Amino acid sequence: MAEMKEPSSVIREHHTLLQVSNSHGLQLLGVLRSFREQGLLFDFTIKVQERSFPCHRCVLAACSDFFRAMFEAAMRERDDGSVTLCNQFPVVVESFLDFAYSGEILITEENVDSLFQLASFLQVNVLEECLRSDALCVPSEEAAVMSLLRWICQDIPGRQKLLPKLLSLTRLHHLPPHALQTLHESDLLSDNNSCMALISVAESRQSQHSGLFTDARPATTQSYIYIHKTEENGVVHHSFCYCLETDQWKELEMGQGQGMSTVPDPPGSHLTGYAEKMFVTGGCRGNCCRAVRIHVAEPFHDATDEVWCFSPVTRTCTPAPAMLKPRTMHTAVVCLERVYVIGGRTEGSRGASPSLLEVEYYDPLVKSWFSVSPLPTAIFYPEASVCGSIIYTLGSEMEITDSFNPSLDCFFSYDAQQDQWCRLVVEFCQFFHATLVKAMSVNETLHLCDLSTYKVYSFCPQTCVWKGEGSFECAGFNAGAVGIRDKIYILGGDYSPDEITDEVQVYHSDRSQWEEVAPMPRGLTEFHCQVISFNKHTNPWSDIE
Repeated sequence: MAEMKEPSSVIREHHTLLQVSNSHGLQLLGVLRSFREQGLLFDFTIKVQERSFPCHRCVLAACSDFFRAMFEAAMRERDDGSVTLCNQFPVVVESFLDFAYSGEILITEENVDSLFQLASFLQVNVLEECLRSDALCVPSEEAAVMSLLRWICQDIPGRQKLLPKLLSLTRLHHLPPHALQTLHESDLLSDNNSCMALISVAESRQSQHSGLFTDARPATTQSYIYIHKTEENGVVHHSFCYCLETDQWKELEMGQGQGMSTVPDPPGSHLTGYAEKMFVTGGCRGNCCRAVRIHVAEPFHDATDEVWCFSPVTRTCTPAPAMLKPRTMHTAVVCLERVYVIGGRTEGSRGASPSLLEVEYYDPLVKSWFSVSPLPTAIFYPEASVCGSIIYTLGSEMEITDSFNPSLDCFFSYDAQQDQWCRLVVEFCQFFHATLVKAMSVNETLHLCDLSTYKVYSFCPQTCVWKGEGSFECAGFNAGAVGIRDKIYILGGDYSPDEITDEVQVYHSDRSQWEEVAPMPRGLTEFHCQVISFNKHTNPWSDIE
């Protein structure tokens, strides 16, 4: 049988597949780091004073033009397998090697100048990364700017051309006004139009948006937990702040006689921290009850669209633009430098005022409200927390049950960049009550504290699975809870109408341990609880010791 030949006009289709691993680079770096830790395959040594640092040529060449040129050219050090660095400090060279093998470096006020010098000598582009990094460990933004200027001054002819770009990587708007004025008068900067423009922009931003900057480096700020409660009579107020560094509480005087405006706190309102200010949104007018159970059962909700901006720095409380919809019993979070308000009820009788589907956000810099995509379904007792650009919202489909223990059966995620809601189908580890859970973000991961069983869970968005993170000591119902960086704080609450606690517990996620810290000045239940951070030069509560 004759062999059939394929017509010459037919072109065979060849299928190819390119497999790309997003984690390959990290895995490779991890292997090299493990080689260093185990002392394997070293082929070069850096000598500094009396210290010797074994290392790998490929790592040095990959992150330093100085070493790459050395290994490519016929230099004596290449053949000797070692180099001696004069006028350098061993501790700084060790920090450089830590950076080379991990991509991370700890920069402090004590070592920042030496690291800048070494980075310049080794021709490492780490300086730009340091200046733009949130992890830069300096006591103030002014210290970072002054260190940069000192580095420039050590070689003005060679480095001055770099100044505009490097100065733009600092956060000039976080400098105190007197420091900006000093920069204006600096001989190094006064003749540089680009630098003077950067300083002018920073001054303009300060005059327009003081206290509303959310990009302060953590090391330059002092963080507090702020507590506020208005008693049922609407007259007695309690305001405390807790310093995370010193484990100390301070009772804040809020009356007009002490020079500080009282924070508006209508029933059903929500308090949200934003940079160095706080926003009070919505609530009910009139004399309706403040306790959640009784407030929900009110026959008529006279919700307000009012918004107030409270500034602890200036001790003032001023009205802000009204929301697009009146609402009460809602939640609010900050995401992408916006204050999002979610859920809640609007005006009307209880049966005729369904939960709001509308979602809106407030941009404090332009002082305007904007509508976004609505909730997929109505949600009651909403809890929300932010992880990056995702807002997780949890609550109940029912408002009232016979036992007033509505189940936690609504779970949504909202992509603030895409303006898109998604209903998450997830099996909770057990039956949760919507009014007895608190949601917070820890290390950019959603966590849930169950105040009825004293357990904590973390959520994996890839698998939609909740993972147990351990238990805490007995906590009161209606307690406050906040997450900050790698910690969870649970504060106060009640065990019965006559037993209200002042206890405060903190969970350290890095070691999975709970501990009790300083109690609140008095026991409280059903109160506002927010984290707020101040630049150290504007801190109004710096006297807490």
